[in-house]
Amino acid sequence: MTLDPHSAACMTTSGFSAKLGAMIDVAEAGAAWTLSPTPELIGNPIVPALHGGAVTAFLELASGIELARRLERDDLPRLISANVQFLASMRLERLIAFPRVVRVGRRVAVVHIQASQGHPATVVCAAQFEFFVAPT
Repeated sequence: MTLDPHSAACMTTSGFSAKLGAMIDVAEAGAAWTLSPTPELIGNPIVPALHGGAVTAFLELASGIELARRLERDDLPRLISANVQFLASMRLERLIAFPRVVRVGRRVAVVHIQASQGHPATVVCAAQFEFFVAPT
């Protein structure tokens, strides 16, 4: 995983990174995040499909670190709310996500993220996260 110093510091403050860290790769200066899932992340063994909680954790981690990197912070901003839309069943294949900081205000920042499998135009999950960014 290639992370700048701020992103690497943020990764160590996240509980999600302990579980998912070895499965995550970052490219294009944080513009593209890849989750290479293992069978332990399967939520529905019949399909088999990735567990929605694991996918949400990955998307939140990527969004939070992208925001922290932009703000040059060494800790993850506190999550206020999340809106996750699962558009298709996610197979046990690489999941590539593209976080985009939409707005940073005095207190709240908004990050949109889309994830795809297979072809980049095939979006399987989209989310919006709001983070508290005011100084503490």
